[in-house]
Amino acid sequence: MCTIRRITTAALAMLCLATASLWAAAAAIAVPIEPPAGGPGLPQPPVVPQVPPTSTIVTNGSPWWTFVVVAAVTAAVTAATALAVLWLRRSRRPRIATV
Repeated sequence: MCTIRRITTAALAMLCLATASLWAAAAAIAVPIEPPAGGPGLPQPPVVPQVPPTSTIVTNGSPWWTFVVVAAVTAAVTAATALAVLWLRRSRRPRIATV
C-alpha cells in the first residue's frame, strides 16, 4: 500500500509540474494579434495620424525567465505539499487490533 501511495504522489507531482510548465510556456509565447492589413473583403486598418510621438512605450510582456521562476516555484510548492502529506500520513500511529 505504501508503494501505491508513493507512486500516486510522484505521479501527481509530475502532473502538476507538467501543467505548470505548459502554463508558463503558453503565457510566454502569447502575443497580441495584429489587425489585418486590409485586402479584398477585409476592413481597412484605422488611419493613424503622422504626428511624431513625444515618447515611445514598448511593452513586450514579461521576460521569459519570469515564467521559468513561476513554474519552478509552483513545482517546489507541489513537491513540498506532497512530502508534507506523506510525512503526516506516516506520523499517524497504527491502529492496534483488539481481539
